[in-house]
Amino acid sequence: MTKYLMEHPLEAERLELKTKREKILQELKLVPLHPGMDVLDVGCGTGAVTRILAERVSPGRVVGLDLSEERLSIAREIAKEQGISNVEYVQADVRDLDPKDKTFDLVYSRFLFQYLPGKAGLDTLAAMKRLARPGGRVTVGDLDGNHLYRYPLDEEWEQILEQLLDEVDKIGFDAFVGRKLYSMFGKVGFEDIQVDILPYYLIAGEADPTTLRVWEMKMQILEQTFKEIFGSAQRARELADRFITDLGRRDTLFYNFLFLVQGKA
Repeated sequence: MTKYLMEHPLEAERLELKTKREKILQELKLVPLHPGMDVLDVGCGTGAVTRILAERVSPGRVVGLDLSEERLSIAREIAKEQGISNVEYVQADVRDLDPKDKTFDLVYSRFLFQYLPGKAGLDTLAAMKRLARPGGRVTVGDLDGNHLYRYPLDEEWEQILEQLLDEVDKIGFDAFVGRKLYSMFGKVGFEDIQVDILPYYLIAGEADPTTLRVWEMKMQILEQTFKEIFGSAQRARELADRFITDLGRRDTLFYNFLFLVQGKA
């Protein structure tokens, strides 16, 4: 399994803070959910989306799957606190699951494939297909161009971002996986492939306090990676500060897209 780029003690808090219920509900309007379904949520983290899926399919059940026992422990605590009884959390790699043990009406994943470039992503998608019941659905949502689309442009900063993306691609991050999902679904052999594109964020001027906090946490998590790439703790700090400073500018527009791709197994 590719190393998770965002592995850090702050990651659980960041995932909970960044996952906005209204945005998830908007995305799920495009997913054929109904009460009584069995759903597998692959790469569920702290279960922020898993809990909403469980609400939508109750009395059906949702299994949240993740490699991090630390984040799954938090997911279990939150589900217990909120009285959510139709969800189960399992530590496992989806590629290791045997469809003879259980299959699902829907196999779902959000924001996982950006961390699974190349063959790792194809193998994971094939495993998700195997775990869907005949005629069941697989749904994957992921970003394209995270924090890259902006205006006005800054040529020097664009060059720095290009270098950064080249390096993180080598250690397991694909900033452009969203546009690749349709092709991946075709290679794995899905039928009736459906593609939707949604705005993920649109920041015109200063970002709101929650968005700023999410990005501050993200930069704190990535600072060591920046240091390894650029060879200097000072340079890493300057880059992290630049991301945050940009989000506080009144003259800059940031935008981003989420691709939601679905197919029949």
